[in-house]
Amino acid sequence: MRDGDSDEALAIPSDPDASWTLADWDRMWHPSMWLRRPPRPHRTHAWHVVAIVALAGYANVIANRALDDVWHIPFNLGVLAVAFAIARHAEATWTSLGMRRDRIGRGLRIGGAVAAVVAIGMAIAVAIPATRELFRDDRVIDASTGEVLFDAFVRIPIATAFYEEALFRGVLFGMFARHFAPLWAALISSALFGLWHILPTIETLESNPAGGLFVGILGAALAALGAGAGTGAVGLAGTWLRLRANRIAAPWIVHVATHSCALLAALVVGRVLV
Repeated sequence: MRDGDSDEALAIPSDPDASWTLADWDRMWHPSMWLRRPPRPHRTHAWHVVAIVALAGYANVIANRALDDVWHIPFNLGVLAVAFAIARHAEATWTSLGMRRDRIGRGLRIGGAVAAVVAIGMAIAVAIPATRELFRDDRVIDASTGEVLFDAFVRIPIATAFYEEALFRGVLFGMFARHFAPLWAALISSALFGLWHILPTIETLESNPAGGLFVGILGAALAALGAGAGTGAVGLAGTWLRLRANRIAAPWIVHVATHSCALLAALVVGRVLV
């Protein structure tokens, strides 16, 4: 048995810390499981959940209002480490956190298949003149090629995709799923994911190519509402991928493909197809 999986690999009925068995987690993606309550709801650790949500809120404000770009990777990884420490202190298992090592292959296969579709779709959009302009981004044009490549291959995979997937589809969903039905756990964690994106949306309105469509307080409110609802829906889709693979590797690789391919597409449109 591999290290790190032994605390819940069998999830035998006498285990007081496991809300679901491993077999339950492997089929939790199926609709028949969505409204099922945990067979052994874990005792509530309300302060652990409050602490993680408060930590996420604090990190969101600091990252968007005070933190220089150079510190995003170490800061985000530090926040994530604290969130994992709190969850583990609450006796969350690695399976509930989406971090089982023996499911990483399945996560990469499932996520890779979806990511390939995303990448092909963006490549087609760039090749078509009518949709190519959607990728023209002044922020990419003004940055150096090295900066764009660093963002696409380092910052986004680590400080954005892994950070957010581990925090929302891993820690928060896993904590909620110990006490609630999977559907409710997914809705709550995805709603928090939507709220998480409101501040960065407001902060980037001026530099975003679509920012001109949202003018004034009403425009900012509509942009924030749209970002919250849209990313909340994306969070639900990511949660399903996480459950389908029983590993956050699946939504992580799709998250990377979506953001990094869009950035690389903008680079091609702004530097090559001019």
